[in-house]
Amino acid sequence: MKLNYFAYLFMFILLVTACSKSNDENIIPEEPQPKESIYLFLKEEIIDFKVYKGSVNGGIEVSKMEKPESFWNPYKLIDLKYDTLIVRNDSIFERPEKYEKNNFRFRVSNDTIYQWNRYAEFWALYGLKKDDIIEHYISFYSFQKATPPYLFAENGHNDGLVDSSRYFSNNEYVFKSPKNMLSVNDLATWYNTKHIFKKLTKDPK
Repeated sequence: MKLNYFAYLFMFILLVTACSKSNDENIIPEEPQPKESIYLFLKEEIIDFKVYKGSVNGGIEVSKMEKPESFWNPYKLIDLKYDTLIVRNDSIFERPEKYEKNNFRFRVSNDTIYQWNRYAEFWALYGLKKDDIIEHYISFYSFQKATPPYLFAENGHNDGLVDSSRYFSNNEYVFKSPKNMLSVNDLATWYNTKHIFKKLTKDPK
């Protein structure tokens, strides 16, 4: 009887050991969590705001007499502000009001940050990285060409910067220079801002 008892006990130990070993082999090791840095919104600064309006004598700069809210919805100007950037390896996550809204691949070259445009498949300007600071560029633009022979208009916003070359060039759908804005309905305006984020040295409570 004792022999049967020890035989069953030995078989039980073997079974438990085999199951334990099998379970250990089936455990999937946890993937290391990506290293991340958190940047909190610090302030917004205006880079430039330019407005040109047409006249019978050519375009006139009236920037000092205008406001951005006259050309873009005030809510849109506010909506593009994020309170947090989470930088993980080669990705940046933009979070307004504590929820994730947008994420994209990025790379840094000579302190300049470029984001990958997944739709047009190219590296677009995003901003600058300086030590523990990230500057995110946001541009707004509005254009209307009523002077013949080509009529063209647009209004929108983008990451990156807009300058005079967008609307004053040899492209037939824009103007060669402000002096070619000969209709009172001609308009060329852009508004560049930068949102400054500072790296958090420890996790927020």
